[in-house]
Amino acid sequence: MIMEVTTLAIEKFKESLQESGKEGPFRVIAIPDSNSVQYKLGLEDETQDDDTVLELDGLQFLMDSDSLPFLETATIDYVENLGGQVGFVINNPNIAPSGHGGCACGGQ
Repeated sequence: MIMEVTTLAIEKFKESLQESGKEGPFRVIAIPDSNSVQYKLGLEDETQDDDTVLELDGLQFLMDSDSLPFLETATIDYVENLGGQVGFVINNPNIAPSGHGGCACGGQ
């Protein structure tokens, strides 16, 4: 199973593109460290030869071959909670969070 993106996150990604004036795609990177994985999101100008491209609702998400194994069961969501956390969050049930529950990636 490849990465999932929630409906709310898709809406927020589209808003982010409108605000930035860019078209995407989004790059999703997984960086393994000792006992967990850190995730990063960003806009990308071009694809690489080893990228896997996930297309959802008109959006493209790029994952390189090193990151792909750590993203296969991941879900990208967007959170706005009372604790003040606002932004994209990447959760993977098969990997221990890196101290803060996955990626808290702000606006992108």
